[in-house]
Amino acid sequence: MRSVLCFLLAALAAVPICAQDDVETRLRKLEAEVEELKQENAQLRKDLGTEVVARQADVKEAGHASLQVGGLIQAQSEAGDKGDSRFSDANTRVFLRRARVNVSGKFVEDFNFRLEMDLAGSLSNSAAFRAQMTDGYINWSRFGAANIRVGQFKTPFGFEQLYADPRLYTAERSLVSDRLTLSRQIGVQLAGAGLDDRVNYAAGLFNGSGINQNFNDNDKLMAVGRVGFVPFDGRMFGKAAKVTVGANGFRTTDTNVPLASGAFTGRRRGVGLDAQAEVGPAEVWGEYLRDTFEPSSRVPAGGFSSDGWYAQATYYLIANKLQLAERLETFDPSDLTVHDATRSLVSGVNWYFKGHDLKLQLDWMRSNVPGISKTQQKVIARLQTAF
Repeated sequence: MRSVLCFLLAALAAVPICAQDDVETRLRKLEAEVEELKQENAQLRKDLGTEVVARQADVKEAGHASLQVGGLIQAQSEAGDKGDSRFSDANTRVFLRRARVNVSGKFVEDFNFRLEMDLAGSLSNSAAFRAQMTDGYINWSRFGAANIRVGQFKTPFGFEQLYADPRLYTAERSLVSDRLTLSRQIGVQLAGAGLDDRVNYAAGLFNGSGINQNFNDNDKLMAVGRVGFVPFDGRMFGKAAKVTVGANGFRTTDTNVPLASGAFTGRRRGVGLDAQAEVGPAEVWGEYLRDTFEPSSRVPAGGFSSDGWYAQATYYLIANKLQLAERLETFDPSDLTVHDATRSLVSGVNWYFKGHDLKLQLDWMRSNVPGISKTQQKVIARLQTAF
């Protein structure tokens, strides 16, 4: 009897010890999973550089690969005058500015990928929707200082152009950014960051034929490069503050490549400088871009340059909820022609229901457009959800 009693007492005494061990094991497992998620998120930001994707849901995990899906819907309405040269007419309309779905994944072998399709992505009038690819690339991320990406993606030229569509503070980018940057191209890129992420760079070679073109217009490649630097990251006036600067450039030889101004044959090169400053609820951007065109025909004067700049300021009146935005911009399509520059002032207000995942934007655009004596006034409203 005594031996049985001793056995029971020993068993009871072991129960809390076993339970405690089990709880500690689970806690360690959860901590390890959280740490792994943090590392994957940090690597994703490095992989994408300036682009920041919307939150994505993990829908499948099998073997050594994880698969995620996401998307973006921007329902937009416009009223008022025609506006600048990007808009087709002055008709009031409701349309889908962007409707995208994407799939991304990562392998334990330090490879990740992204595929995104745009189902409605035109600002000008479109007679029919059709799906087309925006991003489609494979990225090797073994070394944070040297990622290699192959496929179709945004070229590293122009800060505002590289900034993700769903995170912009105004409904539309500046006209100079739309006209003088290179958008997405098919090619290969080396990019990375160092010195505690204070320095970042990207350099790539691309076909130079434009988005969703699987050929090269000639046997030469477009060379594009960008470098960024964070000279200050700390506190200012008692608030978190950060200053960044960047420079980029490209060079290419074209053969009948379609541009906004028409098909072009000859040599093109571009340079750009930009800076951003953030102090608490306030943020300021500034950027200058200049492209030089040297047509092969050398008619009439050989070559010309296009340039422009914008200055943008935003301020949160209610933290992470109500934000005001103001942007002044100018774009001159040719230095050979006088009085052909477009100047615009955009005043906006943003309401964030849930960050950039669910927000409402309202912009008032006033533009002085060449050939139109009346100041063009356009109101743009957008409801966005990113998932």
